[in-house]
Amino acid sequence: MEVYEKVRKYLYENIGHLTTPGTPRFDIKTKTWKVPVLCKTERGILIVGEFALDKDEHFINIPTKQEMLKTVETEVSKLPFLFYGVKRELDDKGIKPVTI
Repeated sequence: MEVYEKVRKYLYENIGHLTTPGTPRFDIKTKTWKVPVLCKTERGILIVGEFALDKDEHFINIPTKQEMLKTVETEVSKLPFLFYGVKRELDDKGIKPVTI
């Protein structure tokens, strides 16, 4: 079975439909496949974990659902967001505007 499809199937059956595998990479030195886990959130798509498979496509490391959820929570809390309002509204809410 192809590495991408194996990880995709695992995610679909065990984690949920908001996750998908990223592009598999083969590490020649360790002879392992590394496959990032992508998660769709309300703030964008984030990398939340990484699978490792040996050269024969057997799982070596599978991130747990709890690990991935913790990563999502941590990463989403770090993301900036846009708030639209006039200067007075921003001042009233204690929001300091920045220019990008």
